[in-house]
Amino acid sequence: MTTRVLFVCTGNICRSAFAQAAAESLSETPGVAFTSAGTHAMTGDGATSTMCEAAAELGIDLSTHRSTALRDCDQPDLVFGMEGHHLVAVSRRFPDLPVTDIRLLDHPRAIEDPYGLDLDAYRHTVGTVMRALKSISFTLKSISFR
Repeated sequence: MTTRVLFVCTGNICRSAFAQAAAESLSETPGVAFTSAGTHAMTGDGATSTMCEAAAELGIDLSTHRSTALRDCDQPDLVFGMEGHHLVAVSRRFPDLPVTDIRLLDHPRAIEDPYGLDLDAYRHTVGTVMRALKSISFTLKSISFR
């Protein structure tokens, strides 16, 4: 059985796109599928060039990423949102998903959107996401990151 983990932000072209790719690159646990989506995403958009650049500095390739709208996602087992309003949108989209399985990635803090800001803001976001991924513990299944 596969555990489906969904990362959610607004446009799915910065934070959640990076979180998905980073989780995939760090995960050492078989049977886990990572996806991402945006509450206001335009399906099919690529990650921003600045996020691609910041990710590439860590060896993470976002060149093939294409955004997905939250409304088009299948129900996950566990969701990590970047801000509180993402959690609300997820709860509305998946009303049967237990509230305990919908969390902020960097609990209790929001991960601010770097969209439209400079490379340093994206680097800060990338660093925050990486630290959060390495510090979270999953309740559904033990998932370890390098």
